[in-house]
Amino acid sequence: MEEKQLTGYPSIDKPWLKYYSEEAINAPLPECTIYEYIWSCNKDHLEKPALKYFGKKSTYAQMFARIDNAAKAFANLGIKQGELVSLCMLTMPETVYSVYGLNKIGAVCNLIEPRTNAELIKDRINAAKSRVLVVVDVFLPKILQIVDKTELEQIIVVPLSESMPVHMAAGFKLTKGRKIPHIPADNRFQYWKTFIANGKNATPIYASYKKYTPAAIIYTGGTTGISKGALLSNDSMTAMAVQAFYDAPRLYEGERFLEIMPPFIAYGLVFGFFIPFCAGLENTLIPVFEPKKFAELVLKHKPNHVVGVPAFFEGLANSAEVGNQKLDFLMCAITGGDRLLASTEDHINQFFKEHGCKYTILKGYGMTEMGSAATFTATDACNIPGSVGIPTHYTEVKVIDHETGEELGYNVQGELCMTGSTMMLGYYQNDSETSKVMRKHPDGKVWIHTGDIGYMTVDGVIYIVDRIKRMVIRPDGHNVWPSQIEEVVTRHPGVKDCAVVGMPNPDNKNGKIPTAFIVVEDGMEAKDALVDDIDRFSKIYLPERDVAMAYRFVEKLPLTLVGKVDYRTLEKME
Repeated sequence: MEEKQLTGYPSIDKPWLKYYSEEAINAPLPECTIYEYIWSCNKDHLEKPALKYFGKKSTYAQMFARIDNAAKAFANLGIKQGELVSLCMLTMPETVYSVYGLNKIGAVCNLIEPRTNAELIKDRINAAKSRVLVVVDVFLPKILQIVDKTELEQIIVVPLSESMPVHMAAGFKLTKGRKIPHIPADNRFQYWKTFIANGKNATPIYASYKKYTPAAIIYTGGTTGISKGALLSNDSMTAMAVQAFYDAPRLYEGERFLEIMPPFIAYGLVFGFFIPFCAGLENTLIPVFEPKKFAELVLKHKPNHVVGVPAFFEGLANSAEVGNQKLDFLMCAITGGDRLLASTEDHINQFFKEHGCKYTILKGYGMTEMGSAATFTATDACNIPGSVGIPTHYTEVKVIDHETGEELGYNVQGELCMTGSTMMLGYYQNDSETSKVMRKHPDGKVWIHTGDIGYMTVDGVIYIVDRIKRMVIRPDGHNVWPSQIEEVVTRHPGVKDCAVVGMPNPDNKNGKIPTAFIVVEDGMEAKDALVDDIDRFSKIYLPERDVAMAYRFVEKLPLTLVGKVDYRTLEKME
């Protein structure tokens, strides 16, 4: 793009556009449903592999046939356009068939985290007024606890072994599967095979595209507040796919994708269950992902593309299992969803280089409310350690004064606000919370207020400082940003990992004590002498009032179910 005179305001200057071609900037948005989009992307290569599950492969032709069968089966139950069907599922082929089968008939997926407690599952089923639930059999006991407190008319139970190879399914049923209860003698319950067979002769009415119709409800993480159901439209998801083609151009038909992120988070649904199919990739589904087995999975499946949170890639870089084996098959290793310290990023990139990988780790930043990724390290020029890259080309970003709402200039810290084609429709049945996050600005546009503090350079590169809600106000009234402490403490040679939270003031006065929870390097002893040295080290790189006021040693940092640092658990530690 031609250089232009800067006004000093990122939302007007849009300096990030210089990284994109005119073709990308002017790329039209698709006008179709997510089902129609993956069909249009793959109709000419239906013979190629689409799914791999425990080694068993399915072609795109087989995948679409099973999606059609699911659409008929849901229609047979009377599911109508706009109706919300709850899915309490893992990363399985039947989840793919359900998501796209429902989309084909115009229904909306209410995606529920199956590992949460039974009461929360009940609340989310009831909030969606779901008549139908699809659930993987290992979580059937939770459903049995709450089914009579819902309006559910049909519960479709999917065995975890449903799509396994025959010999593996038989072995599973004789071992771990023996502990899974059978469905009760209740006509509300049926197995997936029966559900599909009953719909064989149904004649569904397929949905035609309408702008801004919802495709899915994804619940926000709730790590710093109450979880809410974000309505993602067909348009927001197809816009994400078009961005991926231009912003992450190393996606080639027939390549291998390793899907380890669950479908009930935006990151997993969009980057694991949608974009790989738009690109015609072979998608390996891992239903129960264990972070400690990430290196084993990478070496076994040799993916060209994989997305995850920083902890997964840090574990890979520290794994003795990789040894001298080459990772030259990795083309796109993308991290997001949590902080990636610059020092950790350098370590991962050095590890990649030493193991034959031609590329550095790619980073993104986003939120459920923006359909997942809103920034990305689209080119080497903007892939700067410590940054989260530039806005995706359908996204606009501004930085505002959190108190006054005034837009700030370059390199000035403030709250990040975003708008663009991938934005959610709003929170489901929660106008009050929607109005707090989606606000109309004087420029006439509706902007998402992220709750994150960051800044943008004159080159359009964005840096995240911290969550507004993570800010710790010390007893003396001084504001401290935990991530800045974490960045410095983690650079100490005796520290493997660190997380900082505000702990109650023992004097029962105002303010909290910024406390660093530290995991020491192997071979180091967690002693007072190490604390003193870490404190001295911190004061070299931070102002004295910006360092931690207390230090605690832990064996490991608690993580949420999707691999993020669980700050709430740390705050509850005595």
